[in-house]
Amino acid sequence: MKYINPNSNRGIVNHFADFILKEINNQGEHDSVIEVSDCGKFFIVNGFTSLETPLQLNELKESYLKQNNDVLDVLGYKDLNIVDLVEYDVSPTKKTDYYFTFYNTSRPTYSDFIIQHSNLDNSLSLTNDLVYEVNFSNDDIDELPNFIYPPITITSEFPYGYSLNMGRLHYYYSEYIAHNIMTSINSKKMLFKISTRINDNEDYMIDINANSMYKDEVIKSMVLDVFNFDLESFKHTLSSYDFTDDINNPFGSKPWLFKDQINNCIIF
Repeated sequence: MKYINPNSNRGIVNHFADFILKEINNQGEHDSVIEVSDCGKFFIVNGFTSLETPLQLNELKESYLKQNNDVLDVLGYKDLNIVDLVEYDVSPTKKTDYYFTFYNTSRPTYSDFIIQHSNLDNSLSLTNDLVYEVNFSNDDIDELPNFIYPPITITSEFPYGYSLNMGRLHYYYSEYIAHNIMTSINSKKMLFKISTRINDNEDYMIDINANSMYKDEVIKSMVLDVFNFDLESFKHTLSSYDFTDDINNPFGSKPWLFKDQINNCIIF
């Protein structure tokens, strides 16, 4: 997954998407997808939510400006003109299958390269393909081996703005599994498919490509034996977590990154 610097234009749209989602969740758990696009003069807020009462986005915008004034001022956001396209009182269709790539690091979402270079103070975003994304306002590029500029219109992306039931919970649970098994299976990088569908053998229809000394089917069998995939119970682990910390503090402590099953992740 891409590391998104909170002090960048891309960081702002993703943070604002989670900021709006946080306000929705303050009124109870709702299934929501919020997408924010920076179009230069306007911020388009698109998406849908099961929340019945529409948010007052202009009031919410003022609160966001006050709380994030320092970063917004540096990036040239004097005001945010909002176009509200959010649909309310909608019952979104929930998906069952997701693919995620993880690494054998302290934060499996990110590769070693990203963790080592994420603290550069130049508003960089990084992909796991080792490509830097540089703000147009940033001229500090002489030491960058491979960089791109962002598009004119920047849009938030998964998982930011997505509620737990719309894939975010699948992502957190998948990273929890990776955090427990990556060392045991001696893998540097793993493609993991999580699924809440069950096959004829009453097993969850997950899939693993681990580039490990062990066969993928053996690893898959171990995962199915050790982890119960009870996502509803796993939600309680996240009850006090502030989603906006995914952008603000991506390498800080995360409530789902605990190694309670590491001693059970053994392959003979």
